Amino acid sequence: MNRRATFTTAALAVALLLQPQAVLTAQGHRSHDQIEQKIWSLLDDPDAPYVSLSDADFRALGEGFDLPGDGSSVTDLALKAPGGAFDPRDVSKLPAEQLGYKADWIIERFERYSLEWDITGFRLTSLSPEAGNYPWLIIMNGGAANMYEFFVDLKNRPGWAQYLAQRLNVMIVTIPGNFKYGGWDLPIKDIRRQPAYLLDRELSMDESELRNTLLTNSLIMQGLKALVMNHTQGDILLVGHSTSGELTMLANDDPDLRARLNGRFLGWGSGGPARLDRVREARESPVVGTSGPAVGSQPIPLHILDRRDPERYSQGYSGFLNPLYEAGMSHYQIAERWLEVEGRRRANFKQQIQNLEHAGNIEHKGRVEVEIENILRKTGNPWGVDLEDVNKDLFSTHYTRMDGYTQMVWTVAHYDRNHWVPEDPMKSVELFFANEYRARNPNAKVRLMVWDPLMTHYGHLEMPKQLAAATYSVVRWFFK
Repeated sequence: MNRRATFTTAALAVALLLQPQAVLTAQGHRSHDQIEQKIWSLLDDPDAPYVSLSDADFRALGEGFDLPGDGSSVTDLALKAPGGAFDPRDVSKLPAEQLGYKADWIIERFERYSLEWDITGFRLTSLSPEAGNYPWLIIMNGGAANMYEFFVDLKNRPGWAQYLAQRLNVMIVTIPGNFKYGGWDLPIKDIRRQPAYLLDRELSMDESELRNTLLTNSLIMQGLKALVMNHTQGDILLVGHSTSGELTMLANDDPDLRARLNGRFLGWGSGGPARLDRVREARESPVVGTSGPAVGSQPIPLHILDRRDPERYSQGYSGFLNPLYEAGMSHYQIAERWLEVEGRRRANFKQQIQNLEHAGNIEHKGRVEVEIENILRKTGNPWGVDLEDVNKDLFSTHYTRMDGYTQMVWTVAHYDRNHWVPEDPMKSVELFFANEYRARNPNAKVRLMVWDPLMTHYGHLEMPKQLAAATYSVVRWFFK
């Protein structure tokens, strides 16, 4: 038998990862400016359905994005905190010269459905004089995550946003509930591990479970708008990772945010509006209305959180570029280690309403209304929640406008199997979304860029410095 046939998947991956570096060495050093010109040239092609930046070029990026002291000031804070859940207010106390940016921790409290909610922004104002020439980059977490994921990697080294902040003004937004001072000290599966919808008080289980049902995208959008309008100035680019891609689409419908977006869209593993999932089904199949739970299955109650587990994260989320990967590990073992390391500071749960709205499961609207009504009746509704206020907001992402854009760039990782199909790219969901927007914005520059390393949906944890440099070049392309 050929010995190569006995390679494990992990060994093969290591071999693939080592190869580009040899290519790079053979070809010689390439500067950031040279690779940026290549990125621009690729994005300038109006006819390509998608373009790709090679593994070797992507790995060569990062020149000029080094942090003062290699970011050790933040790393030291994280290493001293239980589970790495350092207090972002402590980062704000550090001199900007030690960071390369001025850090400010912002809590925006707002009211919806007769309840108060907290949404947080970690504002990183760059010391680079050129940062003012470009929009504020607003990064929003997807399901189960929070600001830590974009600020530091899994070993507490500098993360994507810190590198970006060496050249751009950045604000990391954590949706309500997903950040808690000191993190969560209960296991992920413990039902008492609930979102921190208010940062200055503990909530009863009844109130927590009600709020789990109310976390609509319309509610989050209200808090996001307050953060952006009150704490940044000038143009903005909203980058909603994963589930928060919906927020970017909703922002285009808001007149105040739309004026500051100026027709631009930038995605990183963002997907498209929920309505397009059903549109895609209709275009690809003559049978309509077959989505949702199988006949006879019982949907998960709305107040029960979707808690992360290694099985879920081993399917397209944990790859061999993960900082925690060690030789011989399987995807499942990487995911298991990841959830263990991030068991405290990362929320690791997601509300069912977020799943339903993100998936476009509008056929569940009636069930959702009834479940919320039942919870309010059971508890006596001491908070004064108006059910009709909630009902009109449900599945707002299903109705976002798709016109009015002038420049759109989706960026996606080669191994992000929820968004990209490397074996058959033309079947990729991101390409479908881009084509739908091209049809509705015929005069716009609508582009799709694939980063070719074996990065996953969490490439910002795997290759944060290179991704920051690549993202910066895409932002500059908007204005060149």
